[in-house]
Amino acid sequence: MDQAIPNVEFVDFSHLVETIQPGETVLIEHRTSYVPEFTLKLVADYTKENGVPLVIDDNFDTLYTLILHLRLMGVEVDLDHAYVIKTGGTHNIGGKVKRIEFHPDPRVFLRNYTNASSEILVEGKTPAINLVLGLENILMIMRDSRDFYRLLLSLQRYVGNKNRIALYLINRNIVESMMPGFFLPELERIATTVIETNSYPTGAILTFKKSINPAVIGTTVGIDVGGIVSGERNQNP
Repeated sequence: MDQAIPNVEFVDFSHLVETIQPGETVLIEHRTSYVPEFTLKLVADYTKENGVPLVIDDNFDTLYTLILHLRLMGVEVDLDHAYVIKTGGTHNIGGKVKRIEFHPDPRVFLRNYTNASSEILVEGKTPAINLVLGLENILMIMRDSRDFYRLLLSLQRYVGNKNRIALYLINRNIVESMMPGFFLPELERIATTVIETNSYPTGAILTFKKSINPAVIGTTVGIDVGGIVSGERNQNP
């Protein structure tokens, strides 16, 4: 693997957020990497420092797994301000946790989720950032294409809800290997912004495949997190 830092423009996370409008649904595609872990860290720090409400959809203890990985790197994440909508799993993480009873019938599950999220994503002065983790796990319970399109319609209803900016992390390796070929293109279709990430040892390169902001379509930027890791380790020997 080439260890050199790629020759692209590097930006901080706040710059990335500024390219996204309230009401957007953003699909962040990644391969097997630590992109989810550091997205969580960046989102948590940004929302805490700027007083932005943070809502995390935690499906089947995905959040717990990411936190464990970060701790092994010597990186701590403050989620005391986060409201977590939790499906399945056993580990409660976050300031407030709203549990959704898992049901094997996707229709019942989606109804339970809609009821829970409507209590949280209420109108406020500042739109919440809604980070969705473990979407692949939800896709796994879809029994057929009809269930998938029910899920798709449920996600589509939130597009344009200006009370939040939704960031969906999706592992392309899992989706492409285990799901029918139309799954990912359909998710990309309803998303307002699609970002493809390619990781390197201390960060990731982000390419905007789709955006409602014409100025960023096709552009590529980098976000480097090497300082986060080294800084946390220096403070916590």
